Amino acid sequence: MLTVLFYLTRHDKIIIYSSLLFVLALRGSCHNTIQHRQWNSAVVDPMIAINGVYKRLDKEKEVFSVFEKQDSTAKRSSGVLYFTKGHVNLLDSNSARLNNCRIYFLNDDMLSINIGIGNGFGGWGFIVNYRDKKFYAEPYYSTDVIIPDEPKPVFNLVYQNLTLDKPVYNVGDSLYGKVSFKSIETDHDGSKINHSGEGYFRAVVTRR
Repeated sequence: MLTVLFYLTRHDKIIIYSSLLFVLALRGSCHNTIQHRQWNSAVVDPMIAINGVYKRLDKEKEVFSVFEKQDSTAKRSSGVLYFTKGHVNLLDSNSARLNNCRIYFLNDDMLSINIGIGNGFGGWGFIVNYRDKKFYAEPYYSTDVIIPDEPKPVFNLVYQNLTLDKPVYNVGDSLYGKVSFKSIETDHDGSKINHSGEGYFRAVVTRR
């Protein structure tokens, strides 16, 4: 895969990488298995869009994944702290903020809110899928390194909360929200790893 990418244009790399990362995140790559997807009710609060956190985000530049088009004028889309295995320093809140927010329609009625980051060889973060005022959150970790027959870890949800500024969105709408969740991963060797995220986010709704 890396050899092929070497000969592609930057534009082609962006399209291929973004599509691959998105698909892996949604399906849960070879590293993800969710035992049970628990749907909960989201809270709708129109006032969240004027929360002072967004003025602070306006003063920060966007964090881009590798192969994304770099726009120096783009404002920060995510103020979420996300802690997970090996990808961030658990004692460093700055590295926990190393993520962005991208929001897509999966179909006519399912919104996928992706808060994460891609490094060119894969990516990590979490997805919040939303439909009919209901949602569920799940972590993801994708990589281009595949180990055949490696047992898949299992993620068990501890809690999840979601607040949005509107109950329904259309393509082109700006979405403002706040999320908090925790999930415990049981790895193939039986070890337990915590995944947690909390904070405000925003993005324009697009169609994949």
